[in-house]
Amino acid sequence: MLTSRIRNTNADGKPFSFTFAYHTYFSISDISEIRVEGLETLDYLDNLQDRARFTEQGDAIVFESELDRIYLGTPSKIAIIDHEKKRTFVVRKGGLPDAVVWNPWDKKAKAMADFGDDEYKRMVCVEAAAIEKAITLKPGEEWTGKLELSAVPSSYYSGQLDPDRVIQDSVVPEDSVS
Repeated sequence: MLTSRIRNTNADGKPFSFTFAYHTYFSISDISEIRVEGLETLDYLDNLQDRARFTEQGDAIVFESELDRIYLGTPSKIAIIDHEKKRTFVVRKGGLPDAVVWNPWDKKAKAMADFGDDEYKRMVCVEAAAIEKAITLKPGEEWTGKLELSAVPSSYYSGQLDPDRVIQDSVVPEDSVS
């Protein structure tokens, strides 16, 4: 498990606002074979459509083309299920109400100077974030965010992966998540 904490303190005499995202890229077997679960039925802003607001309709996020979304009011746990590698990444977060899900797909990957033409097939970005509503700190106030990443074995259950079990099996004591 990897744990990261970030703290921002306003030591100035006037309020300030900011947004934040952990830019976490996950190595996967094949982008067309993974699922991101835990964001079902949530609203999102689609960065490919000028941040138009939509509601997620699927039972999981699957990838068939470029995807760049900001999911709003997300739960504290999100699962990235890679059934080929029989592995699930569990993203746990605190103080970060949003989540970004991104994959550039082939056309954008080829146009990016620092990205290999086929690298999009073996990566997905799922970021714990605070984007929709900027965080405003008054003088002397402090904000903290936390990210915990873990990888756990996955197994099939009735032909599908059981993300609830994966998430329950990777529970960290609540006092360690602020």
